[in-house]
Order: sequence, then C-alpha cells, then structure tokens
Amino acid sequence: MRKMSWIFCALLLACAMPGIALAGKMQVAVGVAPVQHFAKKIGGDLIQTIVLVPAGADAHTYEPKPSQMRAIASASVYLATGLEFEEAWEPRLKGANTRMAFVHTDAGLKKLPMPEHHEEHHKAAASAKGHHEEDEMDPHVWVAPSQVRQMVVHIANAFAKADPAHAKVYAANLAAYLKEIDALDVQLKGLFSGIPADKRTFLVFHPAWGYLARDYGLTQSAIEFEGKEPSPKRLAGIVSQSKAKNIKAVFVQPQMSQRTASTIAQAIGARLIVADPLAENWEANLLNVAKSFRQALQ
Repeated sequence: MRKMSWIFCALLLACAMPGIALAGKMQVAVGVAPVQHFAKKIGGDLIQTIVLVPAGADAHTYEPKPSQMRAIASASVYLATGLEFEEAWEPRLKGANTRMAFVHTDAGLKKLPMPEHHEEHHKAAASAKGHHEEDEMDPHVWVAPSQVRQMVVHIANAFAKADPAHAKVYAANLAAYLKEIDALDVQLKGLFSGIPADKRTFLVFHPAWGYLARDYGLTQSAIEFEGKEPSPKRLAGIVSQSKAKNIKAVFVQPQMSQRTASTIAQAIGARLIVADPLAENWEANLLNVAKSFRQALQ
C-alpha cells in the first residue's frame, strides 16, 4: 500500500513539474514545423514537441490558441526564430510558464532586410516593439544550411542546460546532425553550380527564400506588394520585366493563393513551383526546391 502511494505521489509530482511528461520526455515548444525537425534531430527520443503554427496557417500573423497556451505551461524550452507572432507574443508566452527557457535560435545570425515592398506582415510586430517596420529583418532564417548550422548549436546548448543528465547525448546528436547539414550544403552547391548569371533570378509570391538565394548566388524577386496581391499595373510590369530577364521559375507557398503566381508563370512561359518554407522534412524540402529550380531552366 505504501509503495502504491509513493508511485501515485511521484506521478503527481511529474505532472506538476514543467517540462516533464509521464513518459519522462522533456517538453519542447516551437513556432513552426522546420524548427520541430531540428529539435527532434538534437533531442531524439528524449523530447516531445509542441508546434504552435499548424499546417496551412500564416506563420507571420498567427495567434496561439488558449489550448496551446495551456500546453506551453508544461514546456521546459521554447525555441523561437524571430517570427513576428513570436516577437509580439513573447511576453505572453513567457508569462504562461515563467520557468520555461525562451531560446532565440536566431541569435547571432546575419539577417537580411525584408524586400522593400514587403511591409504588411511586419506592422503588428513593429508596433509592438515600438519601432518602424522598415527595421524588420527577414525571419525565414531556417531556409539555408549556413543559418541552421548556428541554430542547432543554440538548440543543443538549450537542451543540455534544461536537461544536463543527457548533455552528452545532445552533443553527440549535434555533431552527427552538423555532418548531415554539411552534406546537404554540398548537394545544394552542386545543384546550383553552373547556372548562368542571367538565369539565376526567380519570382516568388512571398519572399521567403532570401537566405537560400544569398548563399547560392540566386536572386528572388517578390510578386506581392506590401503583403498583398499586386495591382493590375504592377502585375503587367512584373510580366514585362520577367520576360526581359528570361525568368523560368515562379515559387509559391501552398499556404497562399496560387492564382496570381500561376497567371504570371503562364504569361512568361515559366514553371510554377510549389515551394513550402514551412515543410517539416527540411533536408528533402530544400533538395526538392533546388531540383525543381534546375528543371525549370531546362
């Protein structure tokens, strides 16, 4: 009887402790699916993840649901990437669990400014932070291996601090994953090498691929204007300029309408490529994007 009572008390204690599940796994909260992928690569079977932004939702303007805020109360770590909703909700996310480590995985990264005409999604976060939206930087930091190499180091350090008993496991997983990231980088360099300078520009409805473009000598040109569909006049200008530049690839996210991007692709004789920066299977996704771009040029 005493043994049963002890077990019952232990279970209650485990439920009350932040970040501890009945299965003994550390609870880790993330904003988007790619970061969940990185967390699993480092944490393996030692962690259980909570993803806030569901598939198909807008990761820029998302508002966590009450049920998700309750789930945050059980997390040991939150892995942030600097998305607008994370910046706007950071005080409330921290308030939901004061013992949770709020980790900025984008810390120390060399960021790019968002394209000149992409403003709409950034106004809420800029207002919350008290400065003008033109100061906003591109939050899609996970779309390039060079960035992810630094992000996963932050993740491994955070896990080791929150769960020091398994620090060696996290370190070993980090070392193994860094090799995978380097191998992916080699593959991407091979796919993007040899492309003539006049064929390295691609159209994208939402400019989410800036870091990939920067690292591999490409140029992304945004279709949307101030976070919205382009006007007929601007649309005509995009078609004219794209024909002049002989652009053969138009990227569009599955979370967004493909109508305008499809219209432009047909008008300029380009291939429409559905490219999802929020896909969880990060390595396969980047390879598919690169291969699709090469195929569009042939």
